[in-house]
Amino acid sequence: MRFLNIHHARETIGRFAAAVTEKPAPPTADLPAAYRTAISAFRPLPVEGTEGIATHFSDSPWGNYLVDNRTFASIFEGLKDTPTGLRDRWKRDLSIAQLDLRDTIPDLGALVDLVTTDLVFWSSANKGGGSGSNLPGLVSMSPGDSWKPHDFAESLVHETVHLNVFLEHMVYGLYTLPAKELEADQYRVLSAVKVGEMRPLDKAFHSAVVAPPLMLMQHKRGETELVDKFSDSIRACTDGLLELLDVFTPYGQGAVLELASFAESLDFGLVERSISGEQFAHYEMPAAA
Repeated sequence: MRFLNIHHARETIGRFAAAVTEKPAPPTADLPAAYRTAISAFRPLPVEGTEGIATHFSDSPWGNYLVDNRTFASIFEGLKDTPTGLRDRWKRDLSIAQLDLRDTIPDLGALVDLVTTDLVFWSSANKGGGSGSNLPGLVSMSPGDSWKPHDFAESLVHETVHLNVFLEHMVYGLYTLPAKELEADQYRVLSAVKVGEMRPLDKAFHSAVVAPPLMLMQHKRGETELVDKFSDSIRACTDGLLELLDVFTPYGQGAVLELASFAESLDFGLVERSISGEQFAHYEMPAAA
């Protein structure tokens, strides 16, 4: 699954940075800095620093911007201030989550380190994460009261994969129709994550891309909750995506076919190869007309 692959992400980000800066694609060592410069052109607030995930809270400039613009509005229900002790605990658990991810699935940790630059924490009634195609690098997160470091890791991976797929759509294109048209009833597909819910094609596709890495993470911990929950729903989702394959670009079709292969097999070796295998790195872009 190319959308999980660290080598392909580096190629994609190199192409993205080159297009934005109108300079040659940077070498691998310079990718993080080039990426941060490039995405800053698309955001109301630039990326600060050259590495790591910067953490913010509701009283930060990012928090004020997101609230003022009702971005991730669903997460703001019951919004309240976050006391200092809780801020420190969340930042500590996030750090533990990143260290553990780098240790257990190094290239998935590398993908997070490359793609996600900012995280805004919220204390609110609605728990979970959020990301958007118009805010590259940024993740929103309202941790649950009983979250452990692995919950932070799963939420971070979930949103990083979304951000990575948004970048791929910007560089290669995923759909042959604009997002507004994909909301029509004939393009709705069962969600892989919100089980039983019919969603617009792009949102259903995004629900499917996050399932394999989350299932792998729990599998490595010896847990079966997500495998049991998503094994049928991801297959139902990919079956629906396959029926609408002509609405995807050639690049998007490849992603759907790769997803469908995993949904059919539930082969976690395939997920690990997708994350690290160099055979997924290069995508030959069609020549300009």
